[in-house]
Amino acid sequence: MNDLTPLQRATIVSNYQLMARTLAEFQLVRWTEFSYEQQLDLNAYQNSLLGRAYDLHTRTVNPAVDQGEQLTEAIEQLVQHVRTRLQTAINLTLALGLGAMIVALASHVARANRKGIHSAISELQHLLELEKH
Repeated sequence: MNDLTPLQRATIVSNYQLMARTLAEFQLVRWTEFSYEQQLDLNAYQNSLLGRAYDLHTRTVNPAVDQGEQLTEAIEQLVQHVRTRLQTAINLTLALGLGAMIVALASHVARANRKGIHSAISELQHLLELEKH
């Protein structure tokens, strides 16, 4: 297990920030469709992602992971796919689930929880497939 390299940390930080911004834009565009509780959930997702980005940026956490390059690429690809799906999402519940799973992935990465990371990635891929249909 190795620490993430500075480039890997920067890439992950950038993707977390981008995902938080995308969730904010999604929330703004679809504002009237969400219940008050869903609005709070979206705000929590954004804050959590920004918090995880800050922790990685300041090295408050520097998780030791196996295959840091592959993890970084997986995060980058998943964030891109989720961002694309949120731009065309029809099912709000599924869209909220995507946001929640990105937050779960970020949480598992911060703790270097290998099983949690794999589980979150698998669930995200499953939700992305559901959204296609």
